[in-house]
Amino acid sequence: MGKRLIRIVQSALATRTVELLNRDINVILKSNQTFFGRCQKIENNLLFLQDQRMHRHTFAFTQIDTVVYDLEATF
Repeated sequence: MGKRLIRIVQSALATRTVELLNRDINVILKSNQTFFGRCQKIENNLLFLQDQRMHRHTFAFTQIDTVVYDLEATF
């Protein structure tokens, strides 16, 4: 099955939080660090991520450059 990469830039994060919840995402910070994990919750302009080793990370929207996730294509 095909996949599409969906990119959400920092300025659009506040309006698109619902589509990120309980989804595996890549968080790219302004410092060019990348984190992969499941989005646990988003509140008060903070994104809570749990990685594959069960470590929890908290990112302020001001730290985030882009959020990327895979969406299965219908074709």
